[in-house]
Amino acid sequence: MENGQTAAAAEPNQAGGLPRVALALQGGGSHGAFTWGVLDRLLEEVGRERLHIAAISGASAGGINATLCACGLVLGGAEAARTKLRAFWEAVSRSGALAGNALFGFAEPGPFGGWNIDWSPMAIALEAVGLVVSPYNNPFYQDALRPLLEQVLPPAELAAFNQTKGTAPVFVAATNVRDNQRMIFTQPALSIDALRASACLPTAFRAVTIDGVPYWDGGYLGNPPLSPLVDVVKDLILVMVNPLVRQHMPPKNARDIQDRLNEIGFNASVVLEINAIEAVNRVLADLGDADVSKRTKYKPVRFHLIRDDPFLAEFGFVSKSSTSWALIDKLFERGRAVADRWLAASHGQLGRASSCDVHTELVRPVLGARGVAQAPARAT
Repeated sequence: MENGQTAAAAEPNQAGGLPRVALALQGGGSHGAFTWGVLDRLLEEVGRERLHIAAISGASAGGINATLCACGLVLGGAEAARTKLRAFWEAVSRSGALAGNALFGFAEPGPFGGWNIDWSPMAIALEAVGLVVSPYNNPFYQDALRPLLEQVLPPAELAAFNQTKGTAPVFVAATNVRDNQRMIFTQPALSIDALRASACLPTAFRAVTIDGVPYWDGGYLGNPPLSPLVDVVKDLILVMVNPLVRQHMPPKNARDIQDRLNEIGFNASVVLEINAIEAVNRVLADLGDADVSKRTKYKPVRFHLIRDDPFLAEFGFVSKSSTSWALIDKLFERGRAVADRWLAASHGQLGRASSCDVHTELVRPVLGARGVAQAPARAT
């Protein structure tokens, strides 16, 4: 693992009596609005002094959500974080409307299959164009993400946040195109370009070059990265936006096959990493000693999972590129509701035990009963 599952670097799991947690946020384009809703509800608990967010990791939209949340928390508290997240997602929708997002009018329930717009004529047409036109030979190419990020993360704020290393650290994943390695950006090197790199889906954006290295979307190798978090706290909350489990499988038509391939691909890295961490957990459990951390450099990690596979499976892959406010708001409200239910059921488990069976819910559905994973290589 990039930072190891060690006890030496671990901090106490309580901050002034509050449960200390690390958040791991998946990426998924506009579906990241679901995570926004989850964060909005969790931040209410932070404001009520019932929760302490000690670190956050993310990739793509998850990396942006992570940075906005942590920046707001560090510089202005829970309400500032909620305001910053809302400002970003509202700006995403406005920008799409002003730019004439081709999918804008197709992301509401209608004649093309409700919220799933994979079969809409516009989606099919854009996919056909994408087979022959890349971001590099598109004469009208513009990176629409940069101005949105600069609006919600002005230079002075980002600089101040970068100077607070160790306070709510953020870990944002990107994929090194040249070396096929995972890169983790954190303070004091978080930048607009780092966030753009993490969200650089190569079919939509030109690679983002930082210090001479080209980067693509971090979701390919760390969606989200977990290893940097396990040295901070023992309770890790994973927020997922890509369905792990689907009913009525396997898919039979071309669009559904592509959707499921994308979901499996963007889930694979995090499941492999969870399997590696859980393998250490099982070894520690087998030692059967409450003071095992005094005799080994490793420590157990408690997993918590916020997800809604049946709901998110309704949307399909193409809607991840839509900027419709109806879509974004629907996802936000659902994320809040799911987080509220999770808090009611699992808040009491924080600091005590995992609130989910990791092997049953995460590892087995993807890897199978005999799945064995290795940790990802360290980026340099």
